[in-house]
Amino acid sequence: MLRQKAEKSCGRVSGGLNCSRINASLSWLAPKKWPACLQIWTRPHCDLEQAEQTRQYRGIAFSLAAGLVTIARVRHESSIRYIFFNRRQYIIETLSVVSADLLRQLPFFAGLPISIVKRLADSASIVELENNVVFAHQHDRAIALYLLLSGTVQFLIHTEGQGKLLTGVNSERGLLIGWSVFCPPFRYMTDARCEGRCRLLRIPHHVTDELMGKDHDSAVILVRRAAESLASRLDTELCRLLAMPDPGIGTRGLLPRPITPADMMWHADQLQNESEMADFLAHSSLFEGLDSEVLTWIADQAVIKTCAENDYLFIQDSIADYLYLLIDGRIGFVCRDPSRTRSVFLRAMEGPGEPIGWSALVDPRRHRITAQALEPAHVVAIPGDTLQKLCEQQPQVGVRIMQRVLQIIRSRLRLTRVRLVASRYGTEVNAMRVMLDQAAESLPVTSPLHKIPYLLENRLTLSDAFHTLELTRAHGNATERDLAELSLEILQDVHRELEFYQGLQRTYEVVANAPGGIPAGEVRRRSMEAFIQVFEKLSWRIQGEENLPPSPGNIVIMNHLENHMETMLPNEFRLTLDSHFVASMILYKHYKEAPVRVIRKPELGWFGYQQYFDRLDYLYVYPGEVDEEDRDQDLSRETRNRDFIDRASAYLKAGHNLLIAPEGRCSSTAASPGPFKAGAFRLAAAVKPEPLIVPVAVANFDKRLTCNTAAAIVFEPFRLSERLTRPEDNRALFDFIEKLQDQFRTYVQKAIDLAAN
Repeated sequence: MLRQKAEKSCGRVSGGLNCSRINASLSWLAPKKWPACLQIWTRPHCDLEQAEQTRQYRGIAFSLAAGLVTIARVRHESSIRYIFFNRRQYIIETLSVVSADLLRQLPFFAGLPISIVKRLADSASIVELENNVVFAHQHDRAIALYLLLSGTVQFLIHTEGQGKLLTGVNSERGLLIGWSVFCPPFRYMTDARCEGRCRLLRIPHHVTDELMGKDHDSAVILVRRAAESLASRLDTELCRLLAMPDPGIGTRGLLPRPITPADMMWHADQLQNESEMADFLAHSSLFEGLDSEVLTWIADQAVIKTCAENDYLFIQDSIADYLYLLIDGRIGFVCRDPSRTRSVFLRAMEGPGEPIGWSALVDPRRHRITAQALEPAHVVAIPGDTLQKLCEQQPQVGVRIMQRVLQIIRSRLRLTRVRLVASRYGTEVNAMRVMLDQAAESLPVTSPLHKIPYLLENRLTLSDAFHTLELTRAHGNATERDLAELSLEILQDVHRELEFYQGLQRTYEVVANAPGGIPAGEVRRRSMEAFIQVFEKLSWRIQGEENLPPSPGNIVIMNHLENHMETMLPNEFRLTLDSHFVASMILYKHYKEAPVRVIRKPELGWFGYQQYFDRLDYLYVYPGEVDEEDRDQDLSRETRNRDFIDRASAYLKAGHNLLIAPEGRCSSTAASPGPFKAGAFRLAAAVKPEPLIVPVAVANFDKRLTCNTAAAIVFEPFRLSERLTRPEDNRALFDFIEKLQDQFRTYVQKAIDLAAN
């Protein structure tokens, strides 16, 4: 019968192998003449275009091999090797007798009944892959489960505009790859590519599908093992994230408050009722769809726990006794590195019914992070032993629960990998696009999440994007809610940037829309107040305020930094952030007086800027290159300079601080300061009584302020006469300016150090 089966399979394909060479003939069908190895070569020496045409022969090779492997099992040392092309790649697969002992040596199969192990071994094969071969493609159907026997595997994700990005490398023997065969939507999350030569154990998905559908006892074990493997992967990725110089992880409480649907408005007191508790459990993503009897049984074991603000729900590395479902409040998650020298806030959870502490169902049943109440909260506490017992006694239910635990871990792993991308490549929007792209197969075609990447492309539609995410977090299906929550977490810095951007718009409008009857001094004051609000949620440091003179009426000099490109308003206006910061956060806060800036006269055509500055009654200086184009041609340069001195003197004598950037132009922090001009110092020499000169150095205002710390340092003030006896001597004046500029470079470096520390 074996001979007939093999002959039938081989005969079915022998006529179609005109492009192949078989290193044996059917005369060896008798077991006594069976060779040690049969090799089937499908166009091994053709080019890539020819190779693509050869894909049709892959099925032929499989059919022949399937027919011959039956006979191969008669002699255990026998194997069949064939080479085929997969997406223009050579793949060598060895269909040999994979022993159950080999599988039992791998931790993933430990504890499985021997009958199941043998069944898996009968269907398994050994795959030998060359360097750079991709054997699992992101988004492809998970057609097989792989376990690494030797070699190293890279994991990559696709990003729009940047191609494939490396997210991890692993060479652990027994590493599980392709766990998506256990979890809807059954698609690979990443590319899996060989780094050097690799050997893998391959189990086709139809085998695992059959176990999941028929043998629930074994399926529970397999899914739990997959969850353990994925949790271990998550631990590794978190360590990598924590090791990044800038982890790109959000801070507490920045997510918008959730829009909670009416059917999820639960109160702890009403859940004391068993039926209400069962109804609450039914709305949780973890238990959604379970039978009412099962939900009632779980509800009978559950208790309500109250957490005060800053209470710990559990601590990293502690035993995971309970799984929790959030009722109300907000729970924050913190992870610390193995050395316990660094703790990083990961995320905040606030959605009713959200599962917390899934480690209670995954060995070694120890919490991987710390959970702390960020505000008063209530949770449903379900003993982990109860759920473990349920999974054992009702394995069909256990499979569904463990699949959802696997989905939760998958979401956390996806978030961590996306954050790694955002941190490494500096683009949260692209990173989030990757995440949504990875989950596209599991989203309804009408899901509002599909339009999020497009709304994020334009600053003017950012608010629409966040509103859509908030609504989806509240009203979407389980997958949409999870993805919306993760998207909001990834985009925390972008959300802060949007708030910052909107704050700049409000600051501009305070000035631009000020009624004509309001004095310029009052407009400046309102502008300062608005700008202070902009900086409330940003990171900044100020030092040296004790050096500020006791009273205003001083000349404050500072280095001038260019703005980050993201600060341009829709009308192409840019508020100079560094000068506004010094004016509002230092001078206005200290003196309760809105300083007057000295600025270069806007060039012809910059009417928006001039109208803005005119409304604030700023003082203009006239560089030579502007003189010829200025609309007021009747005034000589000398007349303009004299008028400037007179107005500036009047402001100083009236007790107003003047804020001047001696460079005249802006630069980056690294290149600051640029060459100083003499105007500020000629002014100081001309004013009587002589004003103090107050140096202020700033740093990082040319960077994204939502992701960096800005800094400003006030240094000891001085009078020009203390350092220069004859200011009318141009040579002496410029020597002094050159020395001051060199000194200012050290000031800027101190500001850089302050921001870094």
